[in-house]
Amino acid sequence: METIPMPGEETPAAVNHLGRLIGVLFNPKETFAEIARRPSWIAPLALLVILGTGVGVLLNAKMDWHAYIRQEADKNPRFEQLSEEQKENAISKQVGITPYFVYGAGVLNVPILLLVFALIYWGAMNLFHGAGLRYGTAFAVTAHAMTPLAILNILALVVLPMKGRGEVDPQNIVAANVGAFLGADAPKWFSSLGGSLDLFWIWCLALAAVGFSAAVPKKIKPGAAFGTVFGLWAVWVACKVAWAAL
Repeated sequence: METIPMPGEETPAAVNHLGRLIGVLFNPKETFAEIARRPSWIAPLALLVILGTGVGVLLNAKMDWHAYIRQEADKNPRFEQLSEEQKENAISKQVGITPYFVYGAGVLNVPILLLVFALIYWGAMNLFHGAGLRYGTAFAVTAHAMTPLAILNILALVVLPMKGRGEVDPQNIVAANVGAFLGADAPKWFSSLGGSLDLFWIWCLALAAVGFSAAVPKKIKPGAAFGTVFGLWAVWVACKVAWAAL
């Protein structure tokens, strides 16, 4: 007699890379469970690097780096103690290397960011919850959790061509955080706090919490995952704000 498979015995069909990128935004729990079963990270990493590099190219075309660096340097009391010649020499050196730094940031920032955050989450989930999570799985979850940053970069690619040269704030190309709406005279600690309250970054954190809960559902409950991810973020923000207040 032919055996009829019981419900739940079939292995879910694999989801392709594009499906995973879309799925983490609209159906995160099931998509992250699939990612945990078959970890992959190339697609989100490549997407973020390509978009980040594109933003860097457009940003360099729109920035008056000399004026921007001078404006930022004037906020430093130590800079005011220099002679005008010394100021210009210091600014000229920074202007010469900043465009290359921006290009390199698009290529290197994303892999470094993912490696570091995956390591932190991997350690935290295993230490606090006994998840028994492999680093490769943590890296795959973290990489896909950063997908909202791709949307942020796409918006930046739309906004930048609309700006005139020298009209761009490189720290807030897209006004997605509270800091973008604060005045230039706001206290440094308050600006630092406002910059951390970013819509897209909080979205990434929420996806990371959902992802790790879905990866090891028996050991990492949703509440515990959210508490761990947002707790680590709160510690980082507190340290950053405290440093800015000094």
